[in-house]
Amino acid sequence: MQSGPRLKHLTLAILLSSPLLLPISVTAKILFKADFETGDFRQFGPLSKRVRPGDIAVDKTIVHGGKYSGRFTIQEDDVFNAGQLRAQAYGPEVKVEEGSDTFVSFWVYMKDAPKDRDNFFYWEGAPPPRYNNVMTWWIEPKKDGTGALVKYGTGNLGRNGTLWSADFTVGQWHQLGMHIHWSEDPTRGNVRLWWDGVLVLDKHVKTKGPQSVYFSQPGIHRSPHTKSVDTIYFDDIICATTLEEIELRKLGAPKPK
Repeated sequence: MQSGPRLKHLTLAILLSSPLLLPISVTAKILFKADFETGDFRQFGPLSKRVRPGDIAVDKTIVHGGKYSGRFTIQEDDVFNAGQLRAQAYGPEVKVEEGSDTFVSFWVYMKDAPKDRDNFFYWEGAPPPRYNNVMTWWIEPKKDGTGALVKYGTGNLGRNGTLWSADFTVGQWHQLGMHIHWSEDPTRGNVRLWWDGVLVLDKHVKTKGPQSVYFSQPGIHRSPHTKSVDTIYFDDIICATTLEEIELRKLGAPKPK
C-alpha cells in the first residue's frame, strides 16, 4: 500500500516544556504516495466492495500531472451497508501517538457541481477499541443552487461542527493540504489546512481518540443513501512526516521539477 520512502535529514527546533529551544534531528519521510502513473490502483490498499464496475478507475482525460488521475463515481448501487454508499480506495494509514504529526496533500477536481453531499476524505481510527471517525472533508451543493462548497468538520462525519468552508470552483484542480497534530486534548491537538496553497485554518481541536492507527479512504462516501450520481477526481496524493514533503503550491504556480 505504501510507496518506497524518500528520506532527508532535517534539524528542527522543538519547543519543550522548558523555556529552552533544543535542536533535535528529525527524519523527513514520505509515508504514502499515489500519482496513478502505474495506470491502476496498485499504490492503494483495497477498493470498496460491491462497487459498480467502472465507478473506480484511472482516467486519461482529466489529469493534474502525468498521464493518469483517479476517478471515483458514486451512485445508488454502490452500497456498503444499509446506511452508506462508498466508492473509495484505501489510502494513507498512519501510526499516531499523543503529540505526533501527520502532513498530507492531494489535488481534487469535479467537472460538474455535486448534486448531494460527497465526503471525499476523512481520518478514522482503527480498532482497538473501535472504529472512530474523527474528522471529515466534503463537498456539497450550495442551498441556492449557484455552486458548491468545500467544508471541513470534526467528529463523526463532521457532526461536532464545521470549522472551515469555502467556495469550490468546478472545472478546476484544487490542492488541499493538512497538518494534523494528534492529541486527545482539545487544547493541544491542532489542525492546519491549506487550500490552493493558502493557509485557511489553524485551530486547536481534539484530533484523536484512544486509537493508535488512523486511516483514510479517498473517493466518495455518502450517508444516508441518495440516488444522484457525482464524480470526483484525485491526483498526486502525498502523506509525509514534514510540511516540506507535501509540496504545497499556490493556485497557478508551476509544479517543481
